[in-house]
This record gives sequence, structure tokens and C-alpha cells, in this order.
Amino acid sequence: MRKALFVLMLVVLLSVFVFPKTKIVFWTMSLKPTFTDFIQGIIDRYEELNPDVEIVWEDVPWDVLQQKLLAAYSSGNPPDVVNLNAQWTIEFAQKKVLFPLNDLLPEEVLNQYFDNMMKGLTWKGKIYGIPWYTAVDVIFYNKEIFKEAGLDPKYPPKTWNEILLYSVIIKEKTGKYGVLPTIFQDPSAIFNWDGLNLYTVDENNRIKDVLFDSPNHVHTLNKWATLYKLKYLPSEIVQGGEWTRATELYQAGELAMLITGVQFADRVKWNAPEIYEKSDVAPIPAPKPGVRMSGWYSTLNIVRGSKNPKEAAKFAAFVANLENQIAFCKLVTIFPTLKAAVNDSWFSKDDGTLAAKARIMGAKYLENITFYNDDIPFRKEAFDRLKDAIIQVFLGQKDAETALKETTKYWRYLISTQSKK
Repeated sequence: MRKALFVLMLVVLLSVFVFPKTKIVFWTMSLKPTFTDFIQGIIDRYEELNPDVEIVWEDVPWDVLQQKLLAAYSSGNPPDVVNLNAQWTIEFAQKKVLFPLNDLLPEEVLNQYFDNMMKGLTWKGKIYGIPWYTAVDVIFYNKEIFKEAGLDPKYPPKTWNEILLYSVIIKEKTGKYGVLPTIFQDPSAIFNWDGLNLYTVDENNRIKDVLFDSPNHVHTLNKWATLYKLKYLPSEIVQGGEWTRATELYQAGELAMLITGVQFADRVKWNAPEIYEKSDVAPIPAPKPGVRMSGWYSTLNIVRGSKNPKEAAKFAAFVANLENQIAFCKLVTIFPTLKAAVNDSWFSKDDGTLAAKARIMGAKYLENITFYNDDIPFRKEAFDRLKDAIIQVFLGQKDAETALKETTKYWRYLISTQSKK
């Protein structure tokens, strides 16, 4: 009797001293409801392996994520782990919203990811995010439209000038558009495609000189603007929402070439199977040596204000580990950020489908993907001004030489402002 009473008291005492679980708040970006089961499965496995940790998951729409993160950070109640992208990672690192990971994760963990992707997440010598998954752009093209235009589908365009030439031929012969590139999401794109950089940088990644008032840049801008004015490019190119419109036109059989991520293979198959059957895929023209072109990738980041940054970083590394990355890539056509993941046969086995062809093609680009985190003063204002200048030329409101010269002068003013700091 006395022994039983002792055991009962011991149980009561132990129950009093049960430690609370470590709570990790995890924000993802627009993954519900499509990937609810997948993400919840990762969380369940982590909690099973770490019974003293509780993961609280919230999915935030991408268009309000930055604003909501800043508000949560300012109020002192931020998430522990947040899903951003490479560009946002650098912007939030500059604002001192994120923890550097160098002190939170072992070097051997950080070294598992592609070196170029990690360079793109490095600011002033510190790494501010884990690359989670990425996309690779290719050219999807409609073989039937090529034939209607008298073009051999076995020979897709290999340069950007060929893409424009094909677009003119296709419009003249079929009345359909050739291409609708998303020029204004990155206004440096049309110059990079012609092998032209916007600026040079010094050893500290600060802008050394601005280049885009050169005759070559003027020529490139005039070339694209002329095609637009002659209606060889859809009007949506300067109206916003061009990516959505491009996918709609392609799926409707009204656009011959779509430059987009490989994941589009699934979208075409689901939404327009008849167009999928007529489609083939080709690599986008390779950049010339020395041309700087940023890539896109999703990231996991630890937010300053987290009460448990090391546990948060450990969880983030678990979400982006080898097993979970490969499983995610097999669920949807995305690409891994871990070097070892591309050794999986998923990225080399050709089953004869368009999706497999695109996947194998895209995997070859992974080691080159990065984000150029150059120290550009007032980055958003600078690129918005360049975007406005290009639109003015497209709409005939300004000539290319004047628009680029004025914008170059504005950029140089921003640089001089920075140099005085």
C-alpha cells in the first residue's frame, strides 16, 4: 500500500515538472492548399523525431508576405522560420530582419547546397538563408504553329535574335504571336540576352560604373521597341500580368513559344492536353561569358526576434534535407538545391515524356543558378526607373537614347549618394 502511494506521488510530482515544448512558428509562401499534406507530413515527422518541439505552421499569400513579415518583426512577434526567395532574402538581410546562419548551422550542412546559390544568399560575408527549391527556365514551343509558319520544329531558336526572327515569321504566316517574354519583371533581361551588362562592380560588389547609355544598349532597346510598335509582340508585354497572359495564350494555341519554368509542363498537361501533345521543349539561349543574369530560388530564413534561432535553423535544414527535396521535386516539377539530389535517377531517366525531357534539360543548369546580390543603392527605385524608361520607349513617349541617358544619370546620382556614406 505504501509502495503504491509512493508511485502515485512520484507520478504527480513528475507531471508537475513536465517542461513545455519549444514552439517554432513556420511561415510558408502560398503553398496551401495544394501542398498541405506534403508540408504537414514533414512537420509531423520532425515533431515525431523531436518530441520536445511543436511546429506551428501558417501559410501566407506571397503578395502580402513582405508586408506581414515587417509588421510582425516590428511588433516583436515574428515567425521563427519564414519562406522567402533569394531577392527578398538580401533585402531583409539589409534591413537586419534576418539572422545569419553561419552561427546557427554547422558548416558541413551549409556546404551541401549549390555554391552559387549560397553566394546569392550571402550579404557582407554572412549567409542569410537556406535555398529550398528552384525553377529552371526553358522554351516550350508549339510544333504545329512552327509547321504552319514554315519552320522546322526540329530546329528551335538557339539565340535571342532567332527568337525574334521566328516571331516575325510566325506572325506574318499565321497571325499568331511568337513570344511574350516577361521583360519587365527584370528590366535588365533584354540587355543581358544580347550579352550586355547594366553595370560593373568592384571587389566589394558595389557598383563601379553604369553602362547602359552605350550605343549597344540603345540598339537593343530600339530593336525590341520596334517589334512592339509593329505589333509583332502582344500588347500585354507593357501592361502587367504578362506571364499569366503568356500562359493563357500558349494554352489556347495562340502563342508559339513560351519562356517559363519547367513546371509549366505539368500545367499544360492538366489545362490543355491537346496543346501538350503538340509541344516540345528547348533550352533558352545561353548567356555569353561574363554576362550577369540572376536566377530565382525559394529560401528558408530565420527571423531576428526568434527565441529559439538554433532550433529554428535545425528545423529549416530538416525541411530542405535530401529526402524532403527529392520528394517535393517528384510531387511537382521543381528542382533541388542540394548538390547530392541531382544524383537521383529522377533527374536523368528519360521515359519519353515531355516532362522528363524538360526535367533532364533543366537539371543541367542547377550549378549555375545564383542571385546577384550587388550593393545597389535604393535597388527598387533604381530598377523601377529603368523599367519606366523602357516602357516609355515601347510606347513611343521617348526615344531610346534619351531615356537610357536620363536613367543612367539617375543611377550615377544614387551611386554618388552611396559613396558619401
